[in-house]
Amino acid sequence: MVVDPRSLPSVPPDPLPGALRLVLGDEVLDLLPGLAAWWPGQRTLFVADVHLGKGASFRALGQPVPAGTTQDNLARLTHWVRQCGAERLVVLGDFLHAATAQQAQVLDQVHAWRLTLPELVCVLVRGNHDSHAGDPPATLRFDIVDEPHRMGPFLACHHPGHRPTSGTWVLAGHLHPAVVLRGPAHDRQRLPCFCLTEGQLILPAFGAFTGTTLSGLPAGAACYAVGGGRVMGPV
Repeated sequence: MVVDPRSLPSVPPDPLPGALRLVLGDEVLDLLPGLAAWWPGQRTLFVADVHLGKGASFRALGQPVPAGTTQDNLARLTHWVRQCGAERLVVLGDFLHAATAQQAQVLDQVHAWRLTLPELVCVLVRGNHDSHAGDPPATLRFDIVDEPHRMGPFLACHHPGHRPTSGTWVLAGHLHPAVVLRGPAHDRQRLPCFCLTEGQLILPAFGAFTGTTLSGLPAGAACYAVGGGRVMGPV
């Protein structure tokens, strides 16, 4: 059940601008306009589906896709880690896109990024793309775990659908969820979203050049759209 944050005995400071605050069980979780979720009680930032090196993987196949998405993704990670004051980053699967992401062109950028956040604890919950890409090099200092990974009341997963036990919530990714908002002039806007059902929160894909989907979302989910620098909803 989602409850009013004001009913908690101890409420963290107000959420960052544009964020939307939920309370899952007894824990505050802020949905961020940067396509991430912030657990202030444990100073933990959750992201899903970063897909580093996806552009490089496509270019290796001769596909004319833009360069620079890896650097953009890493810069956005740094921004939200610092904005929140995060001490721990949890990637809910698909950190690297494919085995071709293990090339020096990509890993050099990731190593340089890691050096800028030496105190940050990084955890990767293996996803389906991670099984193909392989674990990140040990020099990146990631703790690698399989799903479901228990973190207090949360089960950190990549794939949705794990059954939460009493008092726990599944945090997952994988689906790259989106919603379509319809305007008064018969216009439509497709936006990434968070999907909330009883016992489960599905995060939007964090990575640039990852795409979104409208299909396969849980029936009856409350969707919180992300656009214009804020989280809106449910829509």
